[in-house]
Amino acid sequence: MKNSLVIIISTLLLSSFALSYEARKELYVSSFIKGINLANGLGVLKLSENKYSFLFNANTIGIFSLLANWKQETQVFAKIEKKQLVSKEYKTEDQRNNKKGHMHIIFSKYIPHIISAQPNPEKDERRKILNKELLNNTNDPITGILNIGFNNKCKKISKIFDGKRRYNIITKNLGEDNIYKNDFFDSDIKVIKCLFDIEKIAGYTKKEIKKYPTKGIIWLKKYEDFNVYLPAKIEIASYWGSFICLIKERK
Repeated sequence: MKNSLVIIISTLLLSSFALSYEARKELYVSSFIKGINLANGLGVLKLSENKYSFLFNANTIGIFSLLANWKQETQVFAKIEKKQLVSKEYKTEDQRNNKKGHMHIIFSKYIPHIISAQPNPEKDERRKILNKELLNNTNDPITGILNIGFNNKCKKISKIFDGKRRYNIITKNLGEDNIYKNDFFDSDIKVIKCLFDIEKIAGYTKKEIKKYPTKGIIWLKKYEDFNVYLPAKIEIASYWGSFICLIKERK
């Protein structure tokens, strides 16, 4: 569930960048499973003409915090090269009850290098050592999903490496749609609807192959002041049931 949440919550999708200054936006995130509020988070996105950074903090709430007191902080840095987002650095730390973990990856010349990790995937006998050729031209999970909405299109294939697993996100544009005002959203929203499949390439344990999600839908809203597309809603069919994530700008 934790890794699914990272993939889902961390999905901020951008269009082409036309910014000559640094701009900042705060995003409030609330996720649900089977209609019960699972976790909340706050993200800070900074954009400039040729780079972006993203800091995100999330934690379980309510009954889920009693079952698994989980929290996570993620930092991402990337550049824009040839009209695409390219990962430069990915850092994430998480804690579940008394267990702590982290992953720190540097992307140099389109090849990821793990600086440190706990637990270390190379010492995990459940995982096969990844062929380095599979890692060429990959992005971290957040940047990989950011590229899906680049230039207001659903990119067909986004190659992702999270330090343990290598997978592709394959998308299809389903056209324009609407999200209507409810308890979370203050008004109706015009969005772009994208279907996506997760193709598991390598690095998964047998348990992860069975339990990790394989498909979902994301609804993208355009933020006029930023000239970017950010997800307003994500729905994923997971092992634990329908997982829904809602995202809006923090006022």
